[in-house]
Amino acid sequence: MNDFSFTVKQKVISALTDYSMLEGAKEIVVGFSGGADSVCLLHVLHSIKSDFGFSLTAAHVNHGLRGAEALRDAEFASSFSKEYAIPFRLLNADCPAEAEKTGESFEECGRRIRYDFFNSLCSDDSRIATAHNSNDNAETVIFNIIRGSSLNGACGIPPVRDNIIRPLLYCSRAEIEGYCNENNLEFVTDSTNKSVDYSRNKIRHLIIPVLEEINNG
Repeated sequence: MNDFSFTVKQKVISALTDYSMLEGAKEIVVGFSGGADSVCLLHVLHSIKSDFGFSLTAAHVNHGLRGAEALRDAEFASSFSKEYAIPFRLLNADCPAEAEKTGESFEECGRRIRYDFFNSLCSDDSRIATAHNSNDNAETVIFNIIRGSSLNGACGIPPVRDNIIRPLLYCSRAEIEGYCNENNLEFVTDSTNKSVDYSRNKIRHLIIPVLEEINNG
């Protein structure tokens, strides 16, 4: 086993045990976009599911925002899940129409649609796993500070909230990409992640790199 593979797997197991993420769980519904983070998460969980005694379901949402690229992502997610014999569930949503109806932003609406869908697939002994990592956590803290949150409000992403677990929260984005490379795992890239039109992307692409130059820890 290579370095990234070992490191990521051990960090996932540590997160699962440190926060009792699997207590009473028999199934994990993985939010599976097909990006590097979710590919890594699904692959790691698949490799340890027999040891921990849970089944997996991969859940993918097409928000109706990116046309052909979104269709490509859904096809990739379906094919990847099929390769590992993981049940796959797809929701095709119209986020622009729903956001116009409710007055939500696309980001707010998309998040609500995703979690409503994930929860619809769950039973009492299910958990929803999302692929948030340590970089996402840092970005969230910075985002909350910029919004003017108090010290209590400037917290990061909780490892566990209700039935939602985040097994990759100890892993960095570099470790996740290294894991995918070492295991020859393909993934898709959402072109909107490169845009600095969104606040979180500005933090990711403009602020975090400067902070890392000052202190790469």
